[in-house]
Amino acid sequence: MRSISAVLVAALIALPLPGMAQEEPAAMSQQQEERFRPPPGAGNLEAIVHRDAFFAGPFISVTNARPDLNLGWDARSIRVRSGEWQICTGRNYTGRCTTIDRDQPSLSSQFRSIASMRPTGGWDTGVGQSLRGAASEFFPSPLRNGQRIECRGGSSSCARSEANSFCRSMGWIMARSQGIESTGGRSFVADVLCARSLF
Repeated sequence: MRSISAVLVAALIALPLPGMAQEEPAAMSQQQEERFRPPPGAGNLEAIVHRDAFFAGPFISVTNARPDLNLGWDARSIRVRSGEWQICTGRNYTGRCTTIDRDQPSLSSQFRSIASMRPTGGWDTGVGQSLRGAASEFFPSPLRNGQRIECRGGSSSCARSEANSFCRSMGWIMARSQGIESTGGRSFVADVLCARSLF
């Protein structure tokens, strides 16, 4: 009897009361999932699909298999933050498909109508967590192939060179600023701000 009462109480608690907010539609939940997905770290997979060429315009972050992307616009570029990805023009990985493992600043016309994509390999190739804005992206601890970027001797010129190289590999023009972090007697590139221009 007690177990039946507990089940009834749990069921009543789960029922919405009049005036209470109802569950959001699936489309809104998917948008929120994309918006609040944690940034990539070592071992995570991420590809960023952009509406415009050269990683500009609206974008969506993809971190797992998506049998139906439902973009609402043609993709013109893809930034591969980590991993290897299969992109397809049909839902459920059908139609014309190809595999990419690096940035695509200008997709060929035959792959602009991407309907589905999924990771196919390249695990443990993270680039590090970041905070991305419209014209720049900040990496507190940038990674190359899942490893911190070391500067032997800790010189500022080494940090500048490595930061610029890292930013270019991420699809940006240059590193606007960078620093060096010393840990355990070793020096690593840190606090890199990638941007499209100097100012």
